[in-house]
Amino acid sequence: MLKKERPLVLLVAGLDSGGGAGVTADCMTVYDNEAFPLPCVTALTCQSLKNITKVTNTDDETFKETLEIAHRDWEGIDAIKVGLVSKQSHLEILLDKLNTDFKGVPVVWDPVLCGTAGDLNSVDLKQSLDKILPTVTIFTPNLPEALTLAAWSKDDLEKNGVEALADVFLQKGCQSVIIKGGHNQGNDSVDFFKSDYVSFTMENPRVEGEGAHGGGCALSSCLAALLASRFALHDAAVVAKAYVYQGIVNPALKALSSFDNTKTYRPPVGHLGLVKDLKYMPSVHQKGFPIENKAFPQCPLHMGLYPVVDSVEWINRLVNLGVRTIQLRIKDKSDPKLYDKIVESVKFCKEHKARLFIDDYYELAIKAGAYGVHLGMEDLLEADVEKIKQSGLHLGVSTHGAYETLKALQLNPSYIALGHIFETQSKVMPSKPQGCFKLSVLQDLIKDKVPTVAIGGIKLYNVEEVLSTGVGSVALITGITKAENPDETCKKWLNLCGTGGDEIW
Repeated sequence: MLKKERPLVLLVAGLDSGGGAGVTADCMTVYDNEAFPLPCVTALTCQSLKNITKVTNTDDETFKETLEIAHRDWEGIDAIKVGLVSKQSHLEILLDKLNTDFKGVPVVWDPVLCGTAGDLNSVDLKQSLDKILPTVTIFTPNLPEALTLAAWSKDDLEKNGVEALADVFLQKGCQSVIIKGGHNQGNDSVDFFKSDYVSFTMENPRVEGEGAHGGGCALSSCLAALLASRFALHDAAVVAKAYVYQGIVNPALKALSSFDNTKTYRPPVGHLGLVKDLKYMPSVHQKGFPIENKAFPQCPLHMGLYPVVDSVEWINRLVNLGVRTIQLRIKDKSDPKLYDKIVESVKFCKEHKARLFIDDYYELAIKAGAYGVHLGMEDLLEADVEKIKQSGLHLGVSTHGAYETLKALQLNPSYIALGHIFETQSKVMPSKPQGCFKLSVLQDLIKDKVPTVAIGGIKLYNVEEVLSTGVGSVALITGITKAENPDETCKKWLNLCGTGGDEIW
């Protein structure tokens, strides 16, 4: 059994002799995104940026053996990407393996119906869709492919909308769908994502010209690499969208012109590694979620240690020990002394030049004159964000991955909390732990645009790994308050994380 350093992605796709798409581009994309590619070739295609001249299918025995050896000789496949399937017997072999040897492995299926440069002899996926979709984690048709597979007309789309079109595929069994809108006209390239958890659009400005060759392959193989690294579906979607946009803006080759300059052929998508610049990230739009153009007051980029406590007594104790960023988190809304406790905490923190955030109760925080308020994603759907801004309060926002981080950035908050990093017992979390790899991806994107706070399961033995990502602050809920010697433990945390300095009110 072979050991693995990177997560493994099995790539079931055709070989593009032009290098811009198919399994060739898939391999580059997967490695770019910190996973390792294992190609399983369905067909050899003779093609360039100009045309496709020949498609030769892999024989059944070779195709089946490639799948079997991937299952038998590797430690475990972490994700699968499926692209061109040009033979019905291949489709049947693949579906059998997805329901047996690879059952439970995340699958990204890019339904290739034809190539831009010519026919790829794809099998009739439409007639097998009821068997395909129950095996699929993310289904990625472009809009014309989605209309064809759903047997919809443009009139159907105009009448019912893209969300209803996505529902056609979800109802047939896939976990999520991305309907790619790059073929649409307009100033922006708009993709639509939907799962049973959330639905939203992702938008990047349209790049002048004809676009780039291999964008669909790059998107689906990037998604597979990210799923292999345990990204949530919606987080993988926004990061993969950015990866493709980065590659369109910076293509692998210059655009190729015909001999008489009457036509320009699309260059291959560039492969430039994990996206580390926010300018490539899409804007995301979820119905009902607020967007603010004007920024909230900013916190220091490095706020240091950030305890989250549930009483005035803990506020006083930790601030007296040197803590300068702290949160009062009282979950009992029926507490008759709730406002009094907030007022007392605010007064004490002002006197000691500490940054006090109030969790949830923004109206009470405004009334008491607190430094700031901390809200979660669900709270923001109902909160009066404009009232908070007009009050002059600092706003901290909780996020649980790349998608929510992009939403938070569009609010221009005072800081963004990135979590949860490790397993935590403090509360039941609907999301999976981010881990330091995903934390570093987000921190590389945000850089010094907004202060960041890491939270969730962080301990003295793993905090240095967290701090090495460049995150500006570390939040704790039980790390000090549940310690045998809270005062000494607090001092250790302060030595590692710092205080962020005094804040002048």
